[in-house]
Amino acid sequence: FAAILGDPPTTKAEMRADSLTLADRVAGALWGMFIADALAMPVHWFYGGVAQIRRVFGQPIAGYIAPLSQKGSFPESIMALSSTGGAGRGGSDSDIVGTVINHGKKGFWARGGGYHYHCSLERGETTLEGEMARLAMRSLTSGGEGGFDLDRMQREYVDFMTTPGSHRDAYASSYHRMFFQNRAAGRPLRECPSNDGHNVDAIDGLVIPAVVLLGGAARPEGEALLEAQQSVRVTRSSPRVEGYVAELSAVLRGVLRGEQTAAEAAQAAAVRRTGRRIEADPRRPDPVVACYIDDNFASLLGLAAKYTSFSEALLANANAGGENVHRGLVLGALVGAQVRGGRTRRKERGTACSHAQTRTKLARNSQVPRGGSPSRRTSSRLRRLPRLAPRASLPS
Repeated sequence: FAAILGDPPTTKAEMRADSLTLADRVAGALWGMFIADALAMPVHWFYGGVAQIRRVFGQPIAGYIAPLSQKGSFPESIMALSSTGGAGRGGSDSDIVGTVINHGKKGFWARGGGYHYHCSLERGETTLEGEMARLAMRSLTSGGEGGFDLDRMQREYVDFMTTPGSHRDAYASSYHRMFFQNRAAGRPLRECPSNDGHNVDAIDGLVIPAVVLLGGAARPEGEALLEAQQSVRVTRSSPRVEGYVAELSAVLRGVLRGEQTAAEAAQAAAVRRTGRRIEADPRRPDPVVACYIDDNFASLLGLAAKYTSFSEALLANANAGGENVHRGLVLGALVGAQVRGGRTRRKERGTACSHAQTRTKLARNSQVPRGGSPSRRTSSRLRRLPRLAPRASLPS
């Protein structure tokens, strides 16, 4: 982490110091998203929490590791019960998964296969939802003047998902499958985002909006919020998720401005939502939650309030199991906004470091002051980043 994020501040006073520019914080937030995604990926949907992680891997997650990759190694996988042509559980007759999207991966969805959701990935690699964050970054820095454009981002989403080899993940959430089910039925792109009333109002709906909020961090909050809410409609129809984008905006903006730590912002959000502060008791186990946005967002605030260290927050998120990957992408943005991103060793440039042209475009197109931000050409394989140090020596 140190080579990617530089030497981040370790105290509350330093977190608020003027030495952290808005561009530093945006870059830290983006790297936080990708790091959290890659850390949690091998133990995604481990509903037995840290006890199950210990049984399977021998110890809690302390760095990037490879997921289970063998047939039958994850017998509780719901992927083997999920529809390959639509939302939720269902049959495997459709070839939406395997032919239209997630090319060549349908075999991992076979009934009784027992494959882990990310069995096709390698150590430190980003999931499909991490790729959605990168897609949003590219969209905000392309197309002439750049910035957010719903129709352009939607076309880029379709191009990405339907291009063989664009990503290596085996799993695709319900909203992807429903979108391309509608597209295969001949519907216009604007009518392809859908909602089954169960699986789509989920925490993964905040991944693209988080990037759009970061891209508009220097603009008036109302303008950035409106675009972030519209970005939900690129891939799904979910007024409920759009409502949570407003909550995320309020939490994230306070940290980006240096007015609050992530813990303070999370506590303030909890008071707004429930009238009560979060009991951040270090003795209490972290909750294991599913993807549904109400409970998952509450657990995100709880983790941000409980863990003031960047590394501890992301490792705790991974070791909680359950829906930790998509939550981690959003949590990573929040806690990453407290640290400096984009400062890398020279030898890592071109693989996992900032790209000057992209930084300039992000500054110009999204009105973020120039500074570090992950390249839109960054490799999806975060295993190429420096190895995680032992937990005790990770930067706070």
